[in-house]
Amino acid sequence: MNEFSLNAKLFFGPRAVEHLGSLSCSHVLVVTDGFLQESGMVGKMCQHLPSGARVSVYSNVKPDPSQELVDEGVEMIFRERPDLVIAFGGGSCIDATKAILYFASQKGMERPYFLAIPTTAGTGSEVTNFAVITRGSTKVALIDDALAPDGALLDASFTRSVPPQITADTGMDVLTHALEAYVSNQATTFTDALAVKALRIVFEDLPLVFRDGDAMRARGRMAEASCVAGIAFTNAGLGINHSLAHALGGRFHVAHGRLNAILLPYVMRFHMAESAYREPYERLAHELGMSGADELLQRVIDLRSRLGIQDCLADLGSIDASCFEEHVCDMAEAAANDRCTPTNPRPVSRQDLVNLYRDAYRG
Repeated sequence: MNEFSLNAKLFFGPRAVEHLGSLSCSHVLVVTDGFLQESGMVGKMCQHLPSGARVSVYSNVKPDPSQELVDEGVEMIFRERPDLVIAFGGGSCIDATKAILYFASQKGMERPYFLAIPTTAGTGSEVTNFAVITRGSTKVALIDDALAPDGALLDASFTRSVPPQITADTGMDVLTHALEAYVSNQATTFTDALAVKALRIVFEDLPLVFRDGDAMRARGRMAEASCVAGIAFTNAGLGINHSLAHALGGRFHVAHGRLNAILLPYVMRFHMAESAYREPYERLAHELGMSGADELLQRVIDLRSRLGIQDCLADLGSIDASCFEEHVCDMAEAAANDRCTPTNPRPVSRQDLVNLYRDAYRG
C-alpha cells in the first residue's frame, strides 16, 4: 500500500507574509543565522507579527548544523518555552529547528506551533519530514513525520538578497530532489506529477533568477518549485545522489546543492547504463517534452554549465586528491548506510559507490 501526505499548511503568494499577523501567539522564538539577523531581514519579518507578541531570536545556526548546536538549541527552547517557533532561513536553519523541536519533544516538552519561512529556493525543508544534521564528520539524515513543520510561508521577497552562487546551488538542489523523487523505487502517480512540475519550473526559471536577482515572478516560481519538490521527495524518497553528497559534504564541507549538481550526471549515467533503470529517465524526458533520456542528461549538464558549476569534484579546488582517496571507502560506506539509499532505483554495492566517487572526482 502506498501513502501520500502533506503535514504542513501552505501560505504563499505576493502577500503571504501578512499571514503572520493573524497568528495567535504571546511568545515567538525565531531560529535563524547571524547574517539574517545582522542584515535586518529578521526584523523585517518580525514587523508582521502580532504587536503584542514578545519575540526572542536564536541566531547561532551555522551551515551543516551540528549535534552540539542542536543540543544547545534544546536547552534554549526549554528556557524560553515559546508558543510559536519560526524557522527563518535556508535549509540549515529549518533543519536545525526541526531537530531542536524533535529532541525537545523526546525530552517531554509539548511542541509549540512550528512555522517555516525559507529564504532560499532549494531544500524544500519547509514541508518535508527530513532533517540533516552533522555528527562529527558524518551527516545524518533524520526521517520522521514529527519533524515536519505545521505551516510553511513562501514569500519570494525574502529570497531577493540571495547571491547568484547560492541561487545556483539551491536551485540545482531543487532539480535533484525532483529528479530523484521521480526515479525513486517508491514513486507514485502523485509524486511524479509534482516532480515533473518542479522540473519544468527549474529548467525555465533558474537561469533567469541566476542572471537577475530581481526577477521576482521567477523567484516566486522557484520558491514554489522547491516546496513542490520537497513534497514529492517526502513521499517518494530520494536516492544515492543525496547519499553520496551527504557523506562527501560531511567530510569536506562543500555546499550540499553544489555537490548534488556535480554528482548528478555521473549518477544518471550509472542508472541509465542498464535498460531497466534507464526507463524512468526516458519516461521523465518525454513528460518534459524531450526526445529521451540522453537529451535529459544533456539538459542537466548544460544547465549546470550555465550556472557556473564545476564539471567534477577536482575542479572545486578544495578537495585534495590524496585526502579524497584516503577517505573514499569510508564515504562509500556512509553513503551505503544513508537513509536515502533504500529508495534508489538501482541496487548498489559499496564498490559501485566508490567508483561513482572516483568518476565524479576525475571527470
